[in-house]
Amino acid sequence: MMKQIVTQRLTLRPLNFDDKHWVLALQKDELWLKFIGSRNVDSLDDACDYIARTNAQREEWGYGLLAVEDKQSGAPVGVCGLFNRFAFECPDLGFAMLPEARGKGLCFEACEGVICWARSQGYGFLTAMTHPENRASQRLLSKLGYKTQGSYFDKGITEQKLFWLTLS
Repeated sequence: MMKQIVTQRLTLRPLNFDDKHWVLALQKDELWLKFIGSRNVDSLDDACDYIARTNAQREEWGYGLLAVEDKQSGAPVGVCGLFNRFAFECPDLGFAMLPEARGKGLCFEACEGVICWARSQGYGFLTAMTHPENRASQRLLSKLGYKTQGSYFDKGITEQKLFWLTLS
């Protein structure tokens, strides 16, 4: 079960209801809305519902989305984790950082921690998807070793660029 991941500068841990304020802020962030899209998190109650759903998925699948905290300050900086997209036989890496955390290598470090955890659990590969215009996330995935696999289409979402990472 994915419970906690610790890296040099970060602690990744399950979301809790005390996170509702920054989870709401993250979901209202301009880049979140542009590249991930609205998840109908428009209030603190909605943020609590999102946290509950996220944790229920983690309990069901054994992996999921985690809060990313700066170890030194204890401040949340974003989210990172694995999702079940049901289209593949492997988990899908997802991440988003608060504006103040971007450009500091924190997302890369969080993703490395999640990838290391996935490798330790015996996963042979991971996927990731980005909005076609999300160049920053595409550069990050390439830096992590992901390879472009073309486009992914599914009802209810816009076209996504698909990436693949072999872990073995």
